[in-house]
Amino acid sequence: MDTQEKGTIIQTGDKIFNIGVINNANFGSATENRPFNEYLTKELMNGIRPYCTIANKFLDLVKSKSDWNQITELSNKAKEIIASNYAGIIGIQLRKLMAIGKEPISENKQMKYIDNCLITGKRTIQLLCFTLISDLWNKKKEHNFTINEHGIELYKTLFESWIELSILEYSKIIECLLSTYTENHISFPFKELITINEQLLSGSKYSDAIIELNKLSETPDLQKYSIKNCDIAEKQLTNLLCTLGFFAGYKMVSIKNINYEEVRHDRPKYLYNSVSLGMDSKSNINTENLYYYDGPSCTDSILLYKDNFNNGINLFPFIIDLSSLTFEYGVKICFFSCLLDMDENNITYRFLEDNSTECITYTGVLKEGIQLNDIINDKEKRKKMRLDTVFNEFREAKKVLLGSIDLSSLDDL
Repeated sequence: MDTQEKGTIIQTGDKIFNIGVINNANFGSATENRPFNEYLTKELMNGIRPYCTIANKFLDLVKSKSDWNQITELSNKAKEIIASNYAGIIGIQLRKLMAIGKEPISENKQMKYIDNCLITGKRTIQLLCFTLISDLWNKKKEHNFTINEHGIELYKTLFESWIELSILEYSKIIECLLSTYTENHISFPFKELITINEQLLSGSKYSDAIIELNKLSETPDLQKYSIKNCDIAEKQLTNLLCTLGFFAGYKMVSIKNINYEEVRHDRPKYLYNSVSLGMDSKSNINTENLYYYDGPSCTDSILLYKDNFNNGINLFPFIIDLSSLTFEYGVKICFFSCLLDMDENNITYRFLEDNSTECITYTGVLKEGIQLNDIINDKEKRKKMRLDTVFNEFREAKKVLLGSIDLSSLDDL
């Protein structure tokens, strides 16, 4: 790294100190005492406080210390609380961000920090958007209300774009979704949206955060990765996450499979093999569990829920666990990205772990005249059939929300 004048940079915990001057267009000027994640930690703890009992207890205990977020032991505890409570998989993203903040100062750190702020913000907005669109899909199928022309056009951008939408475009779809709920007198999937609805509209901290994060994402790389932009990214992500702090009251689970069990003269039960998504209080990530329930649920689904996941919102096919669909061990959470091309036969997803792309192609393996038992006894064919459900569900959601669609291009598949 070329510099005009070398400086000495040291770090203690999350604190960064600069002695001397660094002048480089790509790196920016390190600001004296520039902390990473102190602002995010303090503000977000207050943002989730109404929805998270342990966050509320923590803040009561430290109320006599106005600078508790500058005390390493307390700050680390708060970060654990945030990561283990904020909407499952988003908490995992925040955990990464906090780990990056503790790294020694470097150009690579700044790049990773800004990129992860942008990814975390986008995944959070996608989670809200996909939850609303999934719930609206269910409710329109039940009640068949009218979606106005503006709504149809915006929702088409989600279902038909072959370029991934920006965080700003997702926020416009969310605003339209909220209007669709209001216009048709439909209850929101989150009761918390009743009180924060206005905070999601133009002119709020939330909307300003969307604009600033979008602007930062479109900044050329030579200007993007500066200390100043680290500060902007942290503050704007914090404003976004605080507005959506109610997500700290929700959990996420991936349903791997469900077995039916019945003993003579006893009530039948369903044995769920599921994975609790996110980080728990013991720092376990994506914990696998077995549960007995009295009723069935959708398999291969990602559920967002508050108390009982049987009452949760199914986010499939917008968020999927690819490992479950392909009979692989572990969890591979992927967010819908866009169509790979314009013929709608391929859907591209983003792998949550590293933001890499995963493409799912429709094979139409279950053709007319083919016996289902012939497929399920062939592992590769069964895998293709399960992956086809992603495409079929995506197509069904589009058909319900946008009206009839031309399926002639699929007749020969």
